[in-house]
Amino acid sequence: MNIKRIKFNYLNNYIKSKFKKKIITKNFSHSVSLFKDLIVKKKKRFNDNWFLNNLIIFENFFPKNKKFNFRYLEIGCHEGMSLLYVLENYKKVKAIGVDIWGGKNYSLVEKTFDKNISGYKNFLKVKKDSIIALREFNYNNLFFDYIYIDGLHLGEHVIVDAIESFKILKNNGLMIFDDFLQFDPNRKYQTYEAIFYFLKFFKNNLRILYFQNILVIKKIKN
Repeated sequence: MNIKRIKFNYLNNYIKSKFKKKIITKNFSHSVSLFKDLIVKKKKRFNDNWFLNNLIIFENFFPKNKKFNFRYLEIGCHEGMSLLYVLENYKKVKAIGVDIWGGKNYSLVEKTFDKNISGYKNFLKVKKDSIIALREFNYNNLFFDYIYIDGLHLGEHVIVDAIESFKILKNNGLMIFDDFLQFDPNRKYQTYEAIFYFLKFFKNNLRILYFQNILVIKKIKN
């Protein structure tokens, strides 16, 4: 499996999303500057700004009604920038962030996360392997309207995150995958390989809304 093959299999989605990206960029590029201003105003500190590339996608697919009450789950929180965006823009959201914050220097990353997300009463931090956490959510019948998957990018891990997250995604809920088409020669299985089989397996229960380096799908009834 390679990137060219998956693009060919979903060529129509890929081409449509390429044009859609131009419209999204035009409509929401100003939101990036506004969010940067908010970061400065709130005195938040981030060493990595990866989420800024995805912010306009969130703006397009998240509720236009900022008072909307919904459940949000994030797999892979890092320093908390995407969570900060959600918590600041949707005051009635009930958000959960899952991460192990493990590995070299990750104690510092976790401390940065804690400072950036401190003070939000509508947020729950879960420091646990995502696969274990997701299965616990399922066991406790905890379902979500929006799920953002940006955890470990190894294909063998992504496929499980995808399947377990889909189980707890509400009907008509949206799931977003970051770095969907990223290639890393050090990985045995790529992210896009995992998602290719996920899309095939659940093809009757989902609709692809956006297909670029970020993938957005909607859960539908069979």
